[in-house]
Amino acid sequence: MEEVSSLAEKLKAHLPLHQARINFISQFVLSLIRARSTNLYRVAEEFQSEADAESSYRRIKRFFAGYEYSYEQLGEFILSCLDMDRYTLCMDRTNWKHGSKDVNYLVVSISWQGNSIPIVWECLDKRGGNSNTDERIALIERVLKIIPAEKIDNLLADREFIGHDWFEWLRQKKILCRLRIKGDVAVEHDNRKTTAGKLCRSVKFNQTVTWHTRKKVAGVPLYIAAHRTLKGLLIVVATEKPDGMIEDYYKRWDIETLFGCLKSRGFDMESTHMTKHDRMDKLMGLLAIAFAWCLLVGHWHYGEANQLPLNKHNRPAKSLFRLGLDMLRRVLKNKCAKNDQIAFQELLNVLSRT
Repeated sequence: MEEVSSLAEKLKAHLPLHQARINFISQFVLSLIRARSTNLYRVAEEFQSEADAESSYRRIKRFFAGYEYSYEQLGEFILSCLDMDRYTLCMDRTNWKHGSKDVNYLVVSISWQGNSIPIVWECLDKRGGNSNTDERIALIERVLKIIPAEKIDNLLADREFIGHDWFEWLRQKKILCRLRIKGDVAVEHDNRKTTAGKLCRSVKFNQTVTWHTRKKVAGVPLYIAAHRTLKGLLIVVATEKPDGMIEDYYKRWDIETLFGCLKSRGFDMESTHMTKHDRMDKLMGLLAIAFAWCLLVGHWHYGEANQLPLNKHNRPAKSLFRLGLDMLRRVLKNKCAKNDQIAFQELLNVLSRT
């Protein structure tokens, strides 16, 4: 129980909740790391308490059914862990089905060390379809409550996140976006109407082309850049500032890495049997704490992501997240091997940047 009380002490400074709720969140996060699963019964089996697993399981269900915490305060806590001055944000969706039920998350995350950390999210009340402009705006407005627009370097998003009203709203808020657009999006070029795909059809393999005059994209004046990969995939990006458009946009893949870590490569998020949206939002918040901690521990112990040793496929054998997760699990489950003597308090200090 010493680990639970130590983590609770760190969280209490940022989440002014009743002590029992803070203790539960700490217990859940530690058990989530031990279990490497969001299956609630498996998490309950890892609870460090005198109660049996059934009692812990009922306690977990009561928390998700009835108790609330502030997502804004949780976001501020995550920002304090990162200790950054400027931010690159990634927006995307992930969805899956549990039986006949759809789980459909819209997430904004902070790009960091080749990965990204969720900062705001919403489990959408719809099937696995696209988000709409109002849902995107509502989510970014939540971001702006904790990160001022002037501290946002880029907002990166894929082809789903387009449209006149959305582009215009981002311009009004002075949020620099790097948004990939579809080939059939209307573009006005030299007083002629065309599409993004036709405009960029002359781009050659492994070539990047940037147009340094604004085009009207969905009726909004923006710059356009395009890159065609060696396999022939055309990537067209629209933005307010033309420099570094394609290079910046490629950081969007960091959120795909996040989703992989939350799912099969980490916490097996799809194994939870919950589908109610308010409960899934609470679960993502607890996952965000655990995920950020694992990534920070990996960085603390192994250094920069781009300095990790590469395997024969020219990729790191394990990501910083996975390295951090494995280290935390060793400390929590085995009290650390003789050749890896790291105290829990050291790893806790990594989370709180002390």
